[in-house]
Amino acid sequence: MDFKGNRHNAMIVAVSIGIGMIPLIAPNFKQWMPHAIHSLVESGILLASVAAVLLNLFLNGAKQDDEAVIAAARQAEAH
Repeated sequence: MDFKGNRHNAMIVAVSIGIGMIPLIAPNFKQWMPHAIHSLVESGILLASVAAVLLNLFLNGAKQDDEAVIAAARQAEAH
């Protein structure tokens, strides 16, 4: 990971770690959430992972690679 070239990466790591620590610091935070997702938000690792992926997509964006899209389409047609 490049922390010098991309200023968003350090913020993504910091925010993700902070979100992942929520179940440890405030164990009753899930009382206002639907009961169906309690098992998902009890895991700090899952919260941190999802936060990191979403922040990375939002801040760094997904790069458009036309050649990879074309190659994937050709491979799908071959099967």
